[in-house]
Amino acid sequence: MRRGQATVELALGSLVFVAVLLVGIHLAEYAQLSLKVQEAETFAIWDASLRRVQSRGENGSTDARPFSRTMDDTTGVSARAQRRYRDFDGVRNGNSTTVVTRALTRGSRVSVDCRPDDGFNFAATATADDLLLDVGGLSCRSEAQVRAIRIPERFVQESEGGFFKESMIRADPMKVCGMGLPVSGACRGRLALLTNDWGLANDETRECKLDCANSPYKAMVRTMYAPPSGAGPALAATFAGAAPIAPADYFFSFSGEESGMQQTVGGEGKGEFFTGGGGLGMVPKTNTGHDCFLGKGGCQ
Repeated sequence: MRRGQATVELALGSLVFVAVLLVGIHLAEYAQLSLKVQEAETFAIWDASLRRVQSRGENGSTDARPFSRTMDDTTGVSARAQRRYRDFDGVRNGNSTTVVTRALTRGSRVSVDCRPDDGFNFAATATADDLLLDVGGLSCRSEAQVRAIRIPERFVQESEGGFFKESMIRADPMKVCGMGLPVSGACRGRLALLTNDWGLANDETRECKLDCANSPYKAMVRTMYAPPSGAGPALAATFAGAAPIAPADYFFSFSGEESGMQQTVGGEGKGEFFTGGGGLGMVPKTNTGHDCFLGKGGCQ
């Protein structure tokens, strides 16, 4: 009697163990594939963060076409992430396989979608609006389909003389989202990124001494601060006389850390001038114009 009872218990326990084992393996594989879907989304975001948003022209203009290439359907971050993760791998640039099969799970249809996102408005002032463009925000969303395979949908069902009341698995595929859970069958969670800090990059970061090697930066500053017309100088000349130099003349120089933020200026009675950094405020004041034009007498 005891041996018979043990055999029955072993048989019943084996049924439960097999069901739990199959579902457990499937859930582990489901988790691994879902992490790759999330990884595809974060890959696109990180890729966008290292791409250039805008470039400066020699005439001081700003061009936002680099950001258009980031959003391009062929070379943009969406296309690159989808090619890399279409096989749920990401280690290499992917292959032609778009359906990946594990022991008890199958994944397919990896999709990465990135689009410009203007949810945050960081417009510049009216003076700098043409130079510091309000572009560069984007958001990305990824999704895929995962389904169980090689697992019976029904196993020792109660309706067939067994004792399980519910089905073991869902027969239809499940949608996996990079961020959050699907709502009404759609992935709505997105990762957002602001990439345009209006900073300078590459050639735009070089020094601009008297012999300027950074024309885009110099032209950008001139465009931003140049007087819009000659009405002001004309008014000043009417009441105070002609200035020793034209008010619209533009002089610009900058030495960076690579030169100790100092620049040697010959022929002006002084050796070196600070042109940037923390010591800028210690530069001795010099005469600002002939007889302190439009200034206080004796100003230095």
